[in-house]
Amino acid sequence: MKIWQSGEEKGERYLQQLEARYARLFPAQLDEKARRTVAAVAKQGDKALVAYVRRLDLKGRPTEGFRLHGTVAGGEDVGEEFVNAVELALANLKGFHEPQAVKGFTPEGDDGLGIRVRPIESLGVYVADGSAASLASLLTAVVPARIAGVSRIAVATPPRAFLASPQLRYLLDRLDLREIYLMGGAHAVAALAYGTDSVAPVDKIVGAGGRMVAAAKRAVCGVVGVDAAADPYEMVIVADARAEAEIAAGDLLAAAGRDEDALAVLVTSSKSLAAKVERRVAARVRALPRKHPARSALKNWGAIVLVPDLDAAAEVVNRIAPQHVELLVAEPLRVQDLIERAGMVSVGPWSPPALADLVLGGGLSLPAAGGARFASPLGVWDFVRRTVVARAAAHRYPALARAAAALAPKDELHEEALRAGSRGTM
Repeated sequence: MKIWQSGEEKGERYLQQLEARYARLFPAQLDEKARRTVAAVAKQGDKALVAYVRRLDLKGRPTEGFRLHGTVAGGEDVGEEFVNAVELALANLKGFHEPQAVKGFTPEGDDGLGIRVRPIESLGVYVADGSAASLASLLTAVVPARIAGVSRIAVATPPRAFLASPQLRYLLDRLDLREIYLMGGAHAVAALAYGTDSVAPVDKIVGAGGRMVAAAKRAVCGVVGVDAAADPYEMVIVADARAEAEIAAGDLLAAAGRDEDALAVLVTSSKSLAAKVERRVAARVRALPRKHPARSALKNWGAIVLVPDLDAAAEVVNRIAPQHVELLVAEPLRVQDLIERAGMVSVGPWSPPALADLVLGGGLSLPAAGGARFASPLGVWDFVRRTVVARAAAHRYPALARAAAALAPKDELHEEALRAGSRGTM
């Protein structure tokens, strides 16, 4: 990992590259490829979808349908430890999301504006594979959606992932998910958005599945709702001189190992810690297989940024706006309050992002690629619709109508509609 000094030319250039990371991860040609796939499925329906599934998901093998029927768990023994972990994660997720339940309000008195809150009717969840990250992403989509009151949840997952993972099949069954489509990639997103003869459309699509899936979700945004881009994985560690170099190095490597474009950055005010972490990371990378994703991730995006103090460290974090921030500092609460742009902040060495992701309830549905500047982690609020309800009392109507007429452009029909006499005597 390279060590950069914030404020110096090379360090500033590196931070500028991170700020422009989205454009590099999602180039125009990727968006265009996703749009072509989406357009084909939108226009041709099952004809295009079958062709994509056979070519990309089944590698030429025929398919008789996309949707599973009946129970999905084949009675496989996934182990008591996995079952207990799922129950712990579910309990923590429910405890985390239930207080987020969104309620509407009505105006005091006879008139004003209120909000009516209703759940969306249907949700599509994309599950890339049976990895721990994908299983956690499934949990952190379904639990808040159910709390919000979503009545229909459809799942799309590549058939290879479904067949290869008894853990995925168990979790789908445990969550009582019965509408499951064996399809992956941009064509799965398109089918969920537009619907085909075999796939019923949904109102919103969430779930991480790589950059092509993210590009497809951008292509269907507006036809359906979508979540913020959640790929690739990102983590920034803020550490001071008291931090353990072994912990920082291990967490950086764990983050880099998620994806060849994962972001793993240490921001520290300690030159000594920076040197120790750099040596430990380098030694462990040399022992990794040649094609391990951590090698590419650290080469492309990994770095150690030296800052004069922890206030400056928080400024660097806010510029990057990463998914995860881990605080390995003596006064974490003070630094936490300085961080404005992050999907999740993990406080202290006993709260690594992997723990928060998988069992504490934070989950992996966090905005990536700078999305923390404008987006938030997935929650109950993402699965409801808010409708404004307006009500005016008859005795206040004349004054309100005069004000509306004064603000509105002069229009004979508009003025006629505002006259009290035209409203009748209801």
